[in-house]
Amino acid sequence: MDKYKAVEKLLYNYKMSEISIENMKEEIKRLEREDGLTAINYDSVKISPTFKISSSTESTMLSILEKIDYLRHSIERISEKLESIDRAMEGLNEVERLVIEKRYIEGLQWWQVAYLVKYSEVHSKRIRKKAINKLVVGIYGENDTNMIPFESK
Repeated sequence: MDKYKAVEKLLYNYKMSEISIENMKEEIKRLEREDGLTAINYDSVKISPTFKISSSTESTMLSILEKIDYLRHSIERISEKLESIDRAMEGLNEVERLVIEKRYIEGLQWWQVAYLVKYSEVHSKRIRKKAINKLVVGIYGENDTNMIPFESK
């Protein structure tokens, strides 16, 4: 996927990423409240000695800790993406930032965005292209050969 499209995808998913972080934090809280105690199961009583050195409670706790670790790592990864978007957005001028926020993050239609920025829809889309190209540089640190030129399309 080219970087232009990747930035658009990040912007379209911005709000859902924030919601995802909150949901993962709640899941961590729920998992931390679990004590790892499980019911004893006599269905598979062994008649010969076993060399298993961990109990089902220990296994459950390890599983919970692994889930918590995975969720924390996911939160960190998504948070870093959102922070990189936020930092890159600081490099946009007021109109560019407004077009991006209203169109991608808030999901407004082009006619609504155009009305808010007081430009035509066509010019608003040009502003968007220019802003996305700037965000590509801000997020990825380089120009992309697949970037959409400011004046075309």
